[in-house]
Amino acid sequence: MRLTRRRWMVAAGAAAAAAALPRPLEAARAESPDLPPALAPEVFRERQARLRAAARARGIDVLFVTPSTNLSYAANISMGRSERLTALLLFVDGPASLLTPAFEEENVRRGAVVDDIATWKEEEDPAPKAARLLSRVRTVGIEGSTAYGTAARLLAAAPNLQAQDAAGLFDALRAVKSAEEQAFLKEAGRRTNLAISATHKRLARGMTESEAANVLEQEFQRQRVHGDGLVQFGPSSALPHGGPGDRRLATGDVVLIDAGCRVRGYTSDVTRTVSFGPPADEVRKVYAIVDRAQAAGIEALRAGAAAESVDRAARSVIEDAGYGTFFTHRLGHGLGLDGHETPYLVRGNAVLLAAGNTVTIEPGIYLPGKFGVRIEDDYGALDSAPPSSLSARPGELVVLGS
Repeated sequence: MRLTRRRWMVAAGAAAAAAALPRPLEAARAESPDLPPALAPEVFRERQARLRAAARARGIDVLFVTPSTNLSYAANISMGRSERLTALLLFVDGPASLLTPAFEEENVRRGAVVDDIATWKEEEDPAPKAARLLSRVRTVGIEGSTAYGTAARLLAAAPNLQAQDAAGLFDALRAVKSAEEQAFLKEAGRRTNLAISATHKRLARGMTESEAANVLEQEFQRQRVHGDGLVQFGPSSALPHGGPGDRRLATGDVVLIDAGCRVRGYTSDVTRTVSFGPPADEVRKVYAIVDRAQAAGIEALRAGAAAESVDRAARSVIEDAGYGTFFTHRLGHGLGLDGHETPYLVRGNAVLLAAGNTVTIEPGIYLPGKFGVRIEDDYGALDSAPPSSLSARPGELVVLGS
């Protein structure tokens, strides 16, 4: 199965999905040597303190965190989830303990920010061991992406435990990004723009979408980061999340590339729409409307604004231009360790944005059977406008030579 942009984003994050797995430790260490410095262990200790405080406020005695971006966030452990149980037990009034298979101990110990490690052997059932470690507590907060079967086995082995869903607890803390986290996102955005621009220069008439997607992956490799994206030509660009296919590039086609990469585990999300050869007048018109809509959304993004008001600011531009029915998705989403995370800029979300929230601003117009235009950039909300730019916003429609 080809790793399309949507599948890549799920694999890179999407902690709510059962298949969401961060990259293995060795892959994470293979990043470009000129990246911003990695987070110090003290950062993870501070995060654990905040998680403990939030858990205590909800009457939770211990957090149970299986491999996920939440485990990466809490303890600097990036590993794939499997049938073998690994879990962080973050006690509110006790240590940060890691339970892991014995043969994985040395692997997970490198870089892990925990107080102690307990192991289980292949012939053992880890659930009773986890239950024994939790025997002195009453309420466990289950990290939100944990597999149902894992939680069920734990609770069956410890019938006196009461469980709470801890997803919101992690979401609230992770939604506000530090300056270091925003630096990772900005560097990821910079490298994504470079990879997209380099791909544009290598496009040729007759090239298929899949071939262009391979070129994009090569350009990310040149940047020494892990990334890929959606590449859509002509009518297929009218599908908001259409995967690369066999359509061949023709003069006059709209080219839409939605791409991202990871820097220190943090994910960019950038979309560029260009024309391969002279564009039709309608393409220029629609591009200009989407550009104005993005500018309006950026202007509305600030701490204290309701998430839905940012969506409304951009959407009203498109609606006033008569294309409202062709803007079919929300304006944007949060991004960080996951490609999609809170907050979501969507109608009906009255949550007030906070300084440090990082989001995409990605209005689009999609004309079925003709073409689509989306412009997407990443921004951090500040206490006052304008927001901080985490990717370089394009100017007017770029026309590539055909």
